[in-house]
Amino acid sequence: MPFVTNQSIKIYYEVEGEGLPIILAHGSAGNTTFWHGYGYVKQLREQFTVVLYDARGHGKSDKPHEVEAYNNHLMVDDVIAIIDELSISRIHYWGYSMGGYTGLGMAKYYPERLSSLIFGGTDLLHQPSDSDEPDVLLQLFQKGVDGGADVVIEGMKALAGSITPQYEQRLRSMDFQAMVACIKNFRFIPSFIDSLSIMEMPCLLYAGDQDTDAYNNAPEAIRRLPDASFVSLPGLNHVSASAATDSIMPHVLSFLTGVET
Repeated sequence: MPFVTNQSIKIYYEVEGEGLPIILAHGSAGNTTFWHGYGYVKQLREQFTVVLYDARGHGKSDKPHEVEAYNNHLMVDDVIAIIDELSISRIHYWGYSMGGYTGLGMAKYYPERLSSLIFGGTDLLHQPSDSDEPDVLLQLFQKGVDGGADVVIEGMKALAGSITPQYEQRLRSMDFQAMVACIKNFRFIPSFIDSLSIMEMPCLLYAGDQDTDAYNNAPEAIRRLPDASFVSLPGLNHVSASAATDSIMPHVLSFLTGVET
């Protein structure tokens, strides 16, 4: 299995298809099966070289339990290590939720490596939190450390309304201590608001209209970005929008086709 190492952390990745390269970055609690299970890879690999990877703390990649190991710049450098290993100079980047924040870091630290950016379920106006109150997802994963996967699965069903069998399987294979560290660090992800106006690469945003922050803040994010568009997914929340392959893929393919490389 292919791995790259960034500062002693091994990152698992896969490559499929032929054509211009695109890298897929899943959200928290995801892994490469996110993109395979919902059919994204099958459609993309017909036209693109698809690179997908397990973010640190997830899937087959190393799972440190220290909060500082999930620093945004380190997670960005994981992506750089992969595309350097593959000798890719510029790449389309598609991130869902947590993967979108890694994409924002890519745009800030390595804009020359990006052909375009796609953000799914990502609040581009996110601000670091100074609250001591743990958020709902963090509380749920903390329960999973002691109570196991069944506790997390039932809690996720209550939050999302329902989850797919693929999502349930990902939850069952998870290291919850690593997830707690990853979610805790999310509080400290720096704001990228001031970076939006200098992100000149084409950007596509999408979110379910029940995904509160990502959806409600999208118009202001679009206003700040030099070259961006937004797709609304009616009736979908953060979890269900991640699986809305048939709804979003026509927009994604049209967007990528229109990007000059």
